[in-house]
Amino acid sequence: MGGEPTVVIAEDQPDLRKLLVYTLESEGYTVEAFGAGDDCLKHLQAEPVPALVILDIMMPGMDGVDVLERIREDDRLADIPVVLLSGRGRESDVVAEFEADADDYITKPFSPSELRARVARLL
Repeated sequence: MGGEPTVVIAEDQPDLRKLLVYTLESEGYTVEAFGAGDDCLKHLQAEPVPALVILDIMMPGMDGVDVLERIREDDRLADIPVVLLSGRGRESDVVAEFEADADDYITKPFSPSELRARVARLL
């Protein structure tokens, strides 16, 4: 690893997780991906702080908003940019996620170019 920014992902849908990893690795990012929010949070608490976190909102167990709240409560992790992914795109949903202190919000389905642009903007 040559100093590439690390992106941590929590997405419970395997095909979408694979697409996220492929898209970001093709841009030169180091990617750590998890299928559950609690596994992602354990990783974040134990490993060096990543450059960015991408969280699916709707996951079984600990969802993306729960993970985001825990990130913001942890002094070591609080300043990490966090992007939330959701199939819910109503204005009220988007506003609620920004109020939860997300740095960005991507509505599914999305294009790989949109993902790349939003990640690059935050990094």
